[in-house]
Amino acid sequence: MKRLHRLLPLAAALLAPSALAAGGWVSLSDQTVLGPEAEMRAQVSKLSTEACRPAVRDHMTPGLAPAGGLNIDEAIKALETTLAPLKPGDPARAGLERSLTMLREQKAKGTKVLPLPVRREKGAMTFEAAMGTAEKLVGAAGKKATGGTSSDVAAALAAERPRAALALLLAGHRARPKDVMTLVNLAGVLTLAGLPREAIAVLDRAAELGGKLPSPGGVPGQAIALTNRGHAFLGLGRWSEAQAPLKQALSLAPDLSEARMNLSKALLCSGDVAGATRELRTALRRTVVPEGSDLILTEDTPGTHGDALKPREQASTRRSARTMFDLSRGATFDLPQLRLPRDRREAISLHPKYEALEREGRGVLNGLQARAAAVNLSQVLDPGEQRWFKLVNGAITTSVYEPEVWPAYQSAYAAHYALNKAFHPLADTRNATIEARMKRLAGVPHTCEDVDRVYDDAYQTYMDARRPYVKAQEQAMARFVSARVKFETALAANIPDPRVRAAKRAAIEASAKASFYGPVVYGAILISDVFPLSCNKQVPNVPLDLAELPTLDTDPCGGVLSSVKLKSKVPSAALKGQGLGLSWSLSCKKIDIELSTSSLMGTDWLGGFASASLDWNGNATLFSGVKAELKLPKGVPATGGVGAKEGVYIKFSTDGIQDAGMRVELKGSLGAGPDASTGLWEGKIEQEFGVAAAVSYWRER
Repeated sequence: MKRLHRLLPLAAALLAPSALAAGGWVSLSDQTVLGPEAEMRAQVSKLSTEACRPAVRDHMTPGLAPAGGLNIDEAIKALETTLAPLKPGDPARAGLERSLTMLREQKAKGTKVLPLPVRREKGAMTFEAAMGTAEKLVGAAGKKATGGTSSDVAAALAAERPRAALALLLAGHRARPKDVMTLVNLAGVLTLAGLPREAIAVLDRAAELGGKLPSPGGVPGQAIALTNRGHAFLGLGRWSEAQAPLKQALSLAPDLSEARMNLSKALLCSGDVAGATRELRTALRRTVVPEGSDLILTEDTPGTHGDALKPREQASTRRSARTMFDLSRGATFDLPQLRLPRDRREAISLHPKYEALEREGRGVLNGLQARAAAVNLSQVLDPGEQRWFKLVNGAITTSVYEPEVWPAYQSAYAAHYALNKAFHPLADTRNATIEARMKRLAGVPHTCEDVDRVYDDAYQTYMDARRPYVKAQEQAMARFVSARVKFETALAANIPDPRVRAAKRAAIEASAKASFYGPVVYGAILISDVFPLSCNKQVPNVPLDLAELPTLDTDPCGGVLSSVKLKSKVPSAALKGQGLGLSWSLSCKKIDIELSTSSLMGTDWLGGFASASLDWNGNATLFSGVKAELKLPKGVPATGGVGAKEGVYIKFSTDGIQDAGMRVELKGSLGAGPDASTGLWEGKIEQEFGVAAAVSYWRER
């Protein structure tokens, strides 16, 4: 929601080449949780004051008309502030007063934004003037830039340095003056730099050059051009004119969230709050799927579990975790059955054991929770990994709403509430029976055995009536825990870092065991809470015979061993003769193969590379580009060094292309042996700028 006031251009530099058009996309933003529509509509309405402002550089910027594109109220206020200290007769006062009068007249006619002429309007900026303004903005240093790659432009945009991206695109235009896609990208960055009128002029020139635009990442180039045109009109404050190109862009590419986000702003600033909210909700996720298929994440009765779900329009929702995550590696977790007393004497024997079990459970849960909190995410995960963990963790914390878990969750808590509901009526009947029979005994001679018989009979009836409720809760909780653990551990298996994965499995285990040490043991304590014997105080020692509760210590990727990696280089005279090298690495998670050149530009530390990574779930990543590497000198009893890679990546799953974009990777390593066949340590910082994460990236930044 914070991002609605921020304009979203679409630059093809963030997209992969047109050859990647095949396959379905999976976007991180697809797991975005949407709040209740009415609440979101109210929030969007409050954003209009902040969001509906033109994004034009001030009037001192070369090439822009004074005050053009500014909010008329702000322009009037600025003139009034300037006039205030001027005395009557001041030479500057007369001109400012005329300007102020003209502005007030325009405001009275309903003008909200002072228009800047574009396209064929009188006074519109020419392409040459627009390029001149852009060159002035980047300055002398920017003019020295040489044509950068799409990855360089993407990196500049990701670092929120539009001026650097602008310098690279201007250099690209100088090298290829008739390349239409460069102009389209240039227009998007011009608007980001506060030059939307120049952006319109550049887009007009791109349209004049014509020709079929490429489809980077499978996104039609024409849709990108239309998005950037609508984006520029938003920058000028021309809300109604922005809508047509943005709607055309969406007709060509419905998954183009940038266009939809901008359309949401255009509608908001045109007064259509409901339409703006509708488009925003769709734009917050990359792929367009009707909200009716979302899971509802809000229960209807506060403080009551599993009762019912709120109506969809009043609830938070998200898509099923199955649409994004691999759920094939869930763990089994079966709670043991707890022995229940058959009569009052067994209850007296078992009751303190149940209480001890409850105390023991508190210690077990504290230990598991400490393990779950032991990992500092900011120290072990890079920003991209943290974003992925946040999605996985969000799915885990709301797993009860998944169709695989929800029915068992409802049944478990229905049994729990039935147990509680039955307690007082059954206890009251028991107490009334005891009271009536004890009154009758009071009037006649009786022994302690007579008293015990009264209590034995009353408690037997009570326990026989209560036992079905306790067993029903125990069995329903076991089914719920089994379904929940299987689903949540399958989600946790999607966390690549073994330490974080182990911590999350400890948290899942704590939650599962809390259902046993809490409701299940609580039911046994209730049924065994009986009046002590009056006569013979000796009771049989009844063992619990409780089977050991399962654990989740076994990691599907091998626990600590998952951090061990075998690495080696492939000796090949033929490859070496061609200046190439081949290396591989193997871990429990994946296998990596890399082909690299020995040198570039006459250096021995800079080279090209192409790598392939395949994990055991059928997911693959291709990564190619340029790398720099500094190694430990020969002769030392270890190998390793530091390196950096930059290039383009493509991710595949069994369903096709999953993501594509730019990746920057920094790595340090230390190995033992002459060819580092055993990896002792490896640290890596990795950042990806991909199509799938584009909307999530812009919003979160």
